[in-house]
Amino acid sequence: MKHIEINKISTKEDKIILHNSQPLSKDEASSLQAAGRMLADSDQLSFIYLLEDDERYRHVSIPEFLWSDLYSELKNKDNVYIELLPNEEVHCTSFKDEILYLLENIQDNSNYGDKMVEAVGRIIAK
Repeated sequence: MKHIEINKISTKEDKIILHNSQPLSKDEASSLQAAGRMLADSDQLSFIYLLEDDERYRHVSIPEFLWSDLYSELKNKDNVYIELLPNEEVHCTSFKDEILYLLENIQDNSNYGDKMVEAVGRIIAK
């Protein structure tokens, strides 16, 4: 399974754009759509948004160093997009609901591991 690594966040009008560190091929990008689900990766301190095509899921990894900016932007914006290619984005359905649910669930929940709980606590405290 190929991973998409987010390395930058930007905003434009009413949306948040998550930038892929390595653009995909045109064929790969055109077949992907939002799965509307998010997971937590406690080992890598990442949130994972799921994209899918007809055959499999693709993990979009949002590392800890971006969480603070993302959380701040989510206070004012609802729409999140992943830039798969320059000027080609996919809308991330349910992104805001999913990440806010995870943040709330992880806070003070040792099942996610101490590092993850501490990292989430720092973001929410800001």
